[in-house]
Amino acid sequence: MSAAPTAPPELDALLQNARSDGPLQAVLDWLARPTSGDPEREAPLLAGCLALFAQADLEAQARVRVLDIFHDRALSCSIALKPELAASALPVPDALRTAADSLGGVLMQVAHGYLDALRGRIAHKPSRTAGHAMLCVLDAYALATLIAADLPAGFWATAHALLMHTRTMAMPATQVAGSADAEQLYRELIALALAQPLHLAPADFFNIADYVRSYSGAVQIQVNAPHRDLDSWFWLDDESDCGPVPLLRAPSDAERGSHVLYCSCQRLGQVLAHHLDLIDEGGSAADLYLPGCLGQVRTRRLLRRLQARWMAMPRRQFARRERGMAVRMLIGFDAIWQLLDRRDPAAEWGNQTTGWTLLNDSANGFALRMDSGPTGLIRPGMPVLIKGSSSRTWMICVVRWARSASAGAVDVGVELLSHGAQAATVVFSDAEPRATVHALRLPPLPRQRAHPALMLASGEARGRELLIAHMSGPGCRLGEARLSDLDLQTQAFELYELDELSAASGRS
Repeated sequence: MSAAPTAPPELDALLQNARSDGPLQAVLDWLARPTSGDPEREAPLLAGCLALFAQADLEAQARVRVLDIFHDRALSCSIALKPELAASALPVPDALRTAADSLGGVLMQVAHGYLDALRGRIAHKPSRTAGHAMLCVLDAYALATLIAADLPAGFWATAHALLMHTRTMAMPATQVAGSADAEQLYRELIALALAQPLHLAPADFFNIADYVRSYSGAVQIQVNAPHRDLDSWFWLDDESDCGPVPLLRAPSDAERGSHVLYCSCQRLGQVLAHHLDLIDEGGSAADLYLPGCLGQVRTRRLLRRLQARWMAMPRRQFARRERGMAVRMLIGFDAIWQLLDRRDPAAEWGNQTTGWTLLNDSANGFALRMDSGPTGLIRPGMPVLIKGSSSRTWMICVVRWARSASAGAVDVGVELLSHGAQAATVVFSDAEPRATVHALRLPPLPRQRAHPALMLASGEARGRELLIAHMSGPGCRLGEARLSDLDLQTQAFELYELDELSAASGRS
């Protein structure tokens, strides 16, 4: 575990100035200085400064103007922090986690301050204030997603309240260029929530957010209960602190009346399907004036899956059984290949793996909790190798979701890809220049995949025709093969069905 982060010395200086000059003057002096450029130092300073500002005696409308400075400063800090969070695997290092938590708290406090101004009717430009507040809420959501944390208490209640104030206030006839529309931002938030971001690697989350930002107007929000396509509809209570609830899983309370809103991303899914079809027919994202993320083949495959999720709520296919057994896990394509390439991989198993508890399992996967281990290990889409202490079977899985509710902790859900695997070396015979590439050969998986499969690190597939060599029993097996359908693609690897055309064996 990394050492607990310490408060920056500037925070002590800020508190000292508050004691001598008063909290308001200390806050204004600090806000007048340029940012440090280091979000890990800036975030706790912002939190300390905002706490002092809460103690300051200031006229209400002037308080909103100072909140605008906090708003700009917090969003700038968030822009600097997000790439660092995205580059770190879970659980993120303590210093980054603390910075994200602090900054998320600042953003929510600023949003609450704006909401108080709207409730007190003291905001000079209510629509602008509501937009600023919802931007803070949306950014706090992104930070929580990047560290896979639970949303802060009061998050959804704040978002709902801002939406309701937006809908009751008199809006300007035209939106000021560059200003944020609170209801559009709320629709973005709904679309991101229904995309189930705990299943997404950071790059995937950013690409989806990029698309949603452009087309959130297609997200449906209405006060009347829907009468068809119920599996795509969710409900919200504007006075609760809960996100969207699937209508088919739990019906809304009829006695809540106008406090209940219904939302759906089905129309957004239809828009996305149309855009993907246009590109599949030969169009380009640039020529069609579509978000740049649609120019990436991998992102389009991701969005195809997301489109199905927006069109209808995913359903659990297999029952889960509660378990409590200890397992070991090896994380990452390179680590798995190197271990399996050894003659006796079990000899290195103990000191290269981390300990986990198997919480529950089903026919196609497992839920696990990390017992102990270093930070920065895992993200959705990564391949992992799992083996129980009393089992002889190596299980290759892919991480489907990851949650880190507290510092140093992480729960994951993994999908089974195969029982066992062989480290392989391949040469693509239809690519120039020819080079050897590491791969994992996965045997067929009963009832799910009838063919063997080949796993390659992302971007390593350089053709379709290949020579493959891998260990088979006491000897080496060399043969010609062809990559067939792409079964699975993530940020970390690609998994292809493998047609083995011919093979010859030899003693090693």
